[in-house]
Amino acid sequence: MTRLWFATVAAAFCLSLAACGGSRAIAQNNDTCGKQLIDLQAALNSGAMTQAEYDRARAEAIRRCDED
Repeated sequence: MTRLWFATVAAAFCLSLAACGGSRAIAQNNDTCGKQLIDLQAALNSGAMTQAEYDRARAEAIRRCDED
């Protein structure tokens, strides 16, 4: 009886862990294009990102704004 219980608990644990990695989270950004650019500039000015990171992120933000 103990072996059956242990096997059931172990199987449930493994299945629950497998379910954790099965989905992709999609980040939604509801900020306006101007707000995104202001936030990027603030991150650059504070040293939170490099100029190269800023340039890439800015280009991506502008591309997304042009799609909308």
